Amino acid sequence: MSIITYLRPARPEDCENIYNAHRYAVQYTCARKYDEKVLRAWLALLNIDSYLQTMADPEKALWIVDYKGHIQGFFQLDLQEAQLDALYVHPFVHNQGLGTALLQRAEYLANQASLGLLKLYASLNSVKFYEINGYDSLGEYELPLNTEVTVNCLLMRKYLID
Repeated sequence: MSIITYLRPARPEDCENIYNAHRYAVQYTCARKYDEKVLRAWLALLNIDSYLQTMADPEKALWIVDYKGHIQGFFQLDLQEAQLDALYVHPFVHNQGLGTALLQRAEYLANQASLGLLKLYASLNSVKFYEINGYDSLGEYELPLNTEVTVNCLLMRKYLID
């Protein structure tokens, strides 16, 4: 990562940019592993208010990565559940180390909160990324997106302390 890249807690004025990075990541990156029906249901769940709710919750953390002056990704961490709820990077800036930087910051915050592990539901397109970063699969899982559509993923975890 260079000086033109930095991480920080999200602010309310970041929500539109977070939403855009989230939407593009689902729309383009996830399209490699999911069909149109799943993508439509997934995109329908995204909204700016959810980011504001996360920011208002003291048990959650929402951080962004700023790359070359633009918000290009984010993570959402639930400290009470020891769960990484989301980590997305805009598809136009993949392979720049932004996802790894976000993941390392989330793990650092989890460590600071005395969590011994971090779990997550990895979309099928992100499994290899999490495996490279030390996460183990606990098996396949289907998350409901609405009453009719589920998304296939893997439940994964990483122990943060040896």
